[in-house]
Amino acid sequence: MVLFVTFPFLFYVVFGSDGLVIGFFLDMLLLIFGVRIVRQNTVKLVEFLGKFNRILRPGFNVIIPFLEWTRDQDLYKTNFHVFVDGLTGDNVSVGIGLNVVYFVKNDDESIFQSIYEIDNPEILIRATIDEQLRAMISTFTHKEIYTKRHEMGDSIEEALRIKLDQFGYTLDSIQVQDIQLDALVLKALNRIIETEKMKEAALNEAEAKRITMVKEAEADKESKKLLGEGMAEQRMAISKGFKESIDEIKASDPSLTGKNILKFLLDSARIETLEKVGKNNSKVIYLNENLEATSGASRVEKFLADK
Repeated sequence: MVLFVTFPFLFYVVFGSDGLVIGFFLDMLLLIFGVRIVRQNTVKLVEFLGKFNRILRPGFNVIIPFLEWTRDQDLYKTNFHVFVDGLTGDNVSVGIGLNVVYFVKNDDESIFQSIYEIDNPEILIRATIDEQLRAMISTFTHKEIYTKRHEMGDSIEEALRIKLDQFGYTLDSIQVQDIQLDALVLKALNRIIETEKMKEAALNEAEAKRITMVKEAEADKESKKLLGEGMAEQRMAISKGFKESIDEIKASDPSLTGKNILKFLLDSARIETLEKVGKNNSKVIYLNENLEATSGASRVEKFLADK
């Protein structure tokens, strides 16, 4: 600011009123070439005749034109993507993609180091990750790679943090974003997984069928058991009813013989059957009626004799 006042005064003393014009013209040049507006989250390093002089912070700043020059440095966080190829312990090609987030520490010493002690931090980051990650990949099999994501990220983060700190940078985080196996190996792995799923599905289906068959067999067994019990009870009821009918007939007429009683019962059953058949407009064909009656009479006579 002293120069803005000094130039017009000196030229006025030397050249009079015309000197004021020259002085103000030089002030305009100072204003155009000497003013530096520094944005938020950035700084400017001032070099006086090529030597570091000071750091300009965000806001309005002035430098000496043609004697001082500035270099910019960003303080915001930077994302840097790295992709590393390597071989696993079982000689399978694998590619791993990482995202590195880093930034310059906001103090004068760190800002100075980030400009004058390292040319390109991304080269350092890539080289460190390459070295660490290739060494780790070789200790895993291709099947283990997917489960070692956090372990790889933590190991690389520790080594990279130390490296960057030496040059004024701070590591914010590392994310292992992508793991890519060789296409043929990936296809084989997918086939294995598919086969395992099919095997599991087949086992589940077989188990379901087995359970269904067991349940059906148990239901059939229970059904037959109940049917048998019902038939047995039915036979007992028929026998009981048959006995009661014979006893009632004999009680009404003691002179009746077993043969007469049998004939009466058979005739009654025959009439009842014909009545039911006739209701359905059906036809009845008698086959060897004498044989049937004789056989039935013999069974009933034996039953009465036992009584």
